[in-house]
Amino acid sequence: MDNAKEHEKQPRTGPPSEERVRLELVLFADLIRRLENENRLTDALPFVLSRLGDLRQLLFDYEVRATERLLPIEDPHEREARRLLREVEEQDRQMMDGWRDSWTPDGDEGPGQ
Repeated sequence: MDNAKEHEKQPRTGPPSEERVRLELVLFADLIRRLENENRLTDALPFVLSRLGDLRQLLFDYEVRATERLLPIEDPHEREARRLLREVEEQDRQMMDGWRDSWTPDGDEGPGQ
């Protein structure tokens, strides 16, 4: 349990380390075994679900931030195409806003009026 106490003292910023992920998994497995041995597993389900949610978040953070394995490999051409599309959409939005702002129903009735 000294490992668990040391773990609690560690700051929780940045991606979790492989050691921390391993420790959290082992502690969760130990919790499940202990509760089952004491015949309290079903009574402790709210707590187990809460811990499981924390563990899922930790595992996701590890996969995405520490290993980057869940991130799709991005094609530079696809990234440039998305950038150009965003740029065109922004220009279109600005143009539509400009047209909307300059037109009024009572205004410009046409030349000579």
